[in-house]
Amino acid sequence: MNINMNIKKENNNKEIRVRFAPSPTGYLHVGSARTAFFNWLYATKTGGKFILRIEDTDIARHQEETINLILESLKWLGLNWDEGPEASGEYGPYRQSLRTSIYKRYSQELIQAKKAYHCFCSPEELKEKRKNKTIEGKPYKYDRKCLKFSSKDIKYNIDSGKPYAIRFLVPENKTINFKDTVYGNITVNTDSIEDFIIIRSNGLPTYNYSVAIDDALMKITHVIRGEDHLSNTPKQILIYNAFNFNIPNFTHLPMILGQDGQKLSKRHGSISIEKYIEEGFVREAILNYLALLGWSYDEKTTIFTTSELIKKFELISINKKPAKFDYNKLLWINGYYIRNMENSRLKQLLEKQIRNYLASENIIELENRIEPLDQKIEKIIPLIKERIKTLKEGIDLISPFFIKISYSDELATYFKNKEIDATDILNRVYKTLSEVSSKFHAKDIEKNLRLISERLNLNFRKIAEVIRIAIWNSTISPPLFETIEILGKELTLKRINEYMRIIS
Repeated sequence: MNINMNIKKENNNKEIRVRFAPSPTGYLHVGSARTAFFNWLYATKTGGKFILRIEDTDIARHQEETINLILESLKWLGLNWDEGPEASGEYGPYRQSLRTSIYKRYSQELIQAKKAYHCFCSPEELKEKRKNKTIEGKPYKYDRKCLKFSSKDIKYNIDSGKPYAIRFLVPENKTINFKDTVYGNITVNTDSIEDFIIIRSNGLPTYNYSVAIDDALMKITHVIRGEDHLSNTPKQILIYNAFNFNIPNFTHLPMILGQDGQKLSKRHGSISIEKYIEEGFVREAILNYLALLGWSYDEKTTIFTTSELIKKFELISINKKPAKFDYNKLLWINGYYIRNMENSRLKQLLEKQIRNYLASENIIELENRIEPLDQKIEKIIPLIKERIKTLKEGIDLISPFFIKISYSDELATYFKNKEIDATDILNRVYKTLSEVSSKFHAKDIEKNLRLISERLNLNFRKIAEVIRIAIWNSTISPPLFETIEILGKELTLKRINEYMRIIS
């Protein structure tokens, strides 16, 4: 028998409703963030609704504390949801653990309609059957032992307190056809699908059952999710059809691999959104890069504002080919957004990062601040804006403006075997800077310090290296003269004096 179980045509006048349904088993990572973003983009573009649903029935892997982390990451990305936790909605609750009575009610309807049945087989019994099939070299498929039980047998087992699951009765030899936006027409024969469990013996629903019930009751019109769920779709269509539910359109997003073609992991630079925030990535860059993981507008455009993405995004433009995560490209994009950011916003972001940095329990030696923090940052931004790719790089680069420096053994003996008299140079620099006017502007500082180079007939780069180590504890610093101006005369002279004491 070969009956076509095609998806019903979408009503074009129906409001678009999409959902992002994370499981709270960890932080929000790149793959899940991309799924959330593509759903949000499509809902925003079409004037539809973006629903957030928490799928928290996997007790073994559940981590309650990660729910809030996921919500906060989504908020930081700007992916605000129309319905879900903290937003209510008429199809709630939006947390599966609060919907168990719904799943139970619908499972009973299936049993009454002879579309599902009680299964009293123990895990040990099923494991043994699977083992025997493996020995025989045959694929395992549940043998429907419990389907043969009479009503009397079922009642006796239940009354006796025997644990049971509920299995869906898969129709025999029927064809499931569905069209995926990315992968095209998919055909599966039901003979390849065993009677799968929909309610576990602990009373909780399985993924394929609960997700189909929820998507139907929440009137989801488009399911946009990772390619790893493509194989689950036929089972979910069976559930839709069993209740005569409308079947949504399916779009499965391609896998994201590392540059080496292997499964994406931390070694490829793939970390949680929360970690990217800590590392100093900006929202616009993350969203821009997420869009490039499986979607493309043309062969040349890399930079897209969120507004442009909303305008240009199309589900049919999603690629089937696995996307490759390139951390260096993400860094470049982040640097681009920092360089093109308004100074006022960059000041706001850097100030927040610096305050968190200075509040760290590891930072105890702070320089006395005469000038307000925000004013100092405003002066620092032009020195570093073109040089940094992340906000954290900025903090690492400018931290000596705010914390006391401590010279390493390497820098304390840096000039020991070099043909340069660092002490003499620093004495001259100290005297010269002491005589610079109280305004202490970078131009005046540069003019006077270059005179030392002329008098000693020494390349200024060598003099600058000595000064940098003394005032910055590094051979690299932001532009030297501006750095000295922002440090101020008192602190600059103090550091020069301290370094001279160490090397003398």
